[in-house]
Amino acid sequence: MTMTRSALTGLFIVYCLLAAPSHARAADGKVSGNVTLNGKLLGEGKITFHMTNGQFVGSTIKDGKYLIDRVPVGSFKVTVEGEGVPAAFASAKTTSLAVEVTEGPTNLDFNIK
Repeated sequence: MTMTRSALTGLFIVYCLLAAPSHARAADGKVSGNVTLNGKLLGEGKITFHMTNGQFVGSTIKDGKYLIDRVPVGSFKVTVEGEGVPAAFASAKTTSLAVEVTEGPTNLDFNIK
């Protein structure tokens, strides 16, 4: 009887893991890179990766560099804010920056003109 209960519990756990929504199991990527403005590293600012569902992940930019440890795999619009950055890059509706994030470490550099 105990063996049967253990087996059923194990099957239930496997079922729950398989039935979980795919976004709950989706892998993350680690994204880093440089942000330049007119060919020069952006001193300080903020970079944000916007998902299609309205959620976002981001990081500060310091000495032109950024690092985001956990970015879900998928397509993103990217916004950048900082001194001298044109306003069009600060809104997900108007930015021309778009990327595809894959599982694992990814280097993505952005040159804003």
